[in-house]
Amino acid sequence: KPGRGSVFRLTLPNAYAPIISDELESTHASMQMLNIRVLVVDDDEAVRAGMLQLLHDWGCKCEAVESIEEALVSACAHRPDIVISDFRLRKQRTGAQVIVALRAEFGKDLPALLITGDTAPERLREARASGIPLLHKPVAPSLLYRGLVSVLADMDK
Repeated sequence: KPGRGSVFRLTLPNAYAPIISDELESTHASMQMLNIRVLVVDDDEAVRAGMLQLLHDWGCKCEAVESIEEALVSACAHRPDIVISDFRLRKQRTGAQVIVALRAEFGKDLPALLITGDTAPERLREARASGIPLLHKPVAPSLLYRGLVSVLADMDK
């Protein structure tokens, strides 16, 4: 109704067959255990917990923190082999800033990945301008795995 809004109803049939991507199955079969130390930076506790579980399943040693300050403390205690950071953090901070701070401490060759759920063009331009490889949420585990392997391989060159 004008001035009051709209209500819609959509009815879909139930799916009876599981939907499994051949790409996901073949990627999972070819995954090797990663013996790396990963520092995860995200201000969402549920995301940190999920990332830790996934990375542990891949054989990673992990720490998860929510801020630049915590990232520096954690990295000084246990130097990471790679950093995975959400792009937008609390207090108007970004994952790119976290990575810059960590690279200032440990060297510019510290491998890193940014993950973002942002769709705003200016935020995406800012994330891409950092030069840090960027993955978009939701990130499929197979894409995250390939991103990790790719960034680590690039650093070995």
